[in-house]
Amino acid sequence: MSEVAGVTAAQNTQYEKETQREGLTGNNNLGQDAFFKLLITQLQNQDPLNPMEDRQFISQMAEFSSLEKTEKLYSLLEKKLSSNQVIDNSNLIGKEITADVEGIELSGIVSAVKSSSDKILAVLKNGSEIEINNITQVKNVKA
Repeated sequence: MSEVAGVTAAQNTQYEKETQREGLTGNNNLGQDAFFKLLITQLQNQDPLNPMEDRQFISQMAEFSSLEKTEKLYSLLEKKLSSNQVIDNSNLIGKEITADVEGIELSGIVSAVKSSSDKILAVLKNGSEIEINNITQVKNVKA
């Protein structure tokens, strides 16, 4: 078997299979456990005459830590954006809206605005939920 950077072809093939399996299940995130498994495999299979340098190990740990913090920050920003969009669209509450949903025109008075599955929805008094992007008209309700 050929050896490249301390990892045999068989181990590389196993890693590729696991990566493909994770891609099929929709888990593209390299979690902390997966990182440590990969690091342990790398350390176990390194050339004893040419071991991995401390600087490489520290560099990999720093990169992983940075990536993990970036993912947490991204998640927080997504939540903040969603709540801001709900607040921005709260002016629709009490207004009569008309929307085109798959060629069907719906209308009603908005009783709430909420976020669900990365979408901002206007909730009508009859319980219907309409995606904000589908609204075609907004009118004041006559007193």
